[in-house]
Amino acid sequence: MPLTLKDIARMAGVAESTVSRAINNKPGVGKETREKIMDLVRKYNYRPNQLARGLAKKETQMLAIIVAELSGADYKIIKSIEAYANEQGYNCIICNTDNNQQKEEAYLALLSNQQVDGAIIIGGELANKNIINTALNKNGLLVLVNCLSEELLIPTILVDSGRGGYLATSHLLEQGSRKVAIVMGSRKDYLESEKLAGYLQALKDYHLEVEEKHIIETDGSREGGYQAFFQALEEGDLPEAFFVTKDILAVGLFDAIKMGGYLIPEDFSIVGYGESIISSIIDPGLTVVAEPLEELGRYAAEYIINLIQGKNPEEIIKVLEPDLKIGESSRFKIR
Repeated sequence: MPLTLKDIARMAGVAESTVSRAINNKPGVGKETREKIMDLVRKYNYRPNQLARGLAKKETQMLAIIVAELSGADYKIIKSIEAYANEQGYNCIICNTDNNQQKEEAYLALLSNQQVDGAIIIGGELANKNIINTALNKNGLLVLVNCLSEELLIPTILVDSGRGGYLATSHLLEQGSRKVAIVMGSRKDYLESEKLAGYLQALKDYHLEVEEKHIIETDGSREGGYQAFFQALEEGDLPEAFFVTKDILAVGLFDAIKMGGYLIPEDFSIVGYGESIISSIIDPGLTVVAEPLEELGRYAAEYIINLIQGKNPEEIIKVLEPDLKIGESSRFKIR
């Protein structure tokens, strides 16, 4: 069992407050006593309880990162948040809600109960009542990442997913495809709905009609991507190209196309969304909409720490731009 402050005080023959002052390099402790205490601290590798110390000061030096559903992209964002937070003396706890509002409410309670200094919420649907109520609470220091509140102005960092959807679809159209399908997750998800909006805008700008059968909504899994292709087969009048909104969906779609004896990009051109380990191992190399995820995470960490320190961000809503990275999956087609 690790030593406590009380144990160190007993061994040194002093009051607990004296040990606390010595460890924190505060005045009021004699040189010999301080050396005796610090020798014991080093000998027994004593580590103060940071959470308890923080609560006493109304600070914990802890941040909660609340994720709606962990993905490859989220890991990059989280890593960037954590790196900046650690530089500034903060630690992070990662809370995955699996899109469960009860779990989300429990994690947000860490903030309301001052067990963390602030929270960063990544992804999911539009900000719900749990998030709104927490933000209205005097202790509710929140930053939203790739999520949006329509009811309350909450500091937010976004990648323009609508722009990403537009880039992907217009690229396929420019390459000669005229029947482009979108394979996506739930429309309730804010990011997915934005990608769909970009897809629809590109079709409009190229004077093409929207075909509902070419909007294929899935559960966002590899199996969902696999089944999406067979759904398109059953509908008849196959698309010539696919815009796939998640890397794991792209893996399933590739599997199904190859299983059917088709070739990429000779038979179907494909553009995916997001650079990840998953998308990097797809063959042929996948054309993707790339997002500045490290920059996104760093901004989020800067925002929340500034808020904790009483500084308001210059931009309440900051929007970052994606770009297109061309691979072999979307070569030009001659019709």
